[in-house]
Amino acid sequence: MNIGIDARFFGPKDKGIGRYTENLIKNLEKIDPSVGGNQYFIFLTRERKEDYQPANQNFKKILVRLPLTLFLKKYNLDLMHFTFYKVPIFYRKRFILTVHDLTWQRFPIFNPLKRLIYKIGFSSAIQRAEKIIAISEYVKKDILKTYRVNPDKIKVIYEGVS
Repeated sequence: MNIGIDARFFGPKDKGIGRYTENLIKNLEKIDPSVGGNQYFIFLTRERKEDYQPANQNFKKILVRLPLTLFLKKYNLDLMHFTFYKVPIFYRKRFILTVHDLTWQRFPIFNPLKRLIYKIGFSSAIQRAEKIIAISEYVKKDILKTYRVNPDKIKVIYEGVS
């Protein structure tokens, strides 16, 4: 399988999401065999590209170019993993989405117009996602309370300790 991982937030510079993404990739490198295994495309920003050095030959780091939807098409991905809520609205291939929380919707950290745009995009992503990873039962319940989504679509996977 060709699997993409959105690592635009990667490493400790980006706190929780960055550490989550870094640990996800590093542990996948350990458990997925390097011979005959899946091919992973790790999409990084220019600021994060040097922070990641593949430890498995099936992992390739890719510098993200915009627009992201068109850029991802050229990698013929069977599955994309978006590790945070900014999913391209026109991306129509299979993907999973990790939801860390809905804080950005609950508290006015963005102006109202930006928040509305993000909410529309996120609502679309929730509906289109093949599966949703919630980092806790609370986050799963919050998603179900806020959005119409089949509870079976959401899998709680607790974050580990690095």
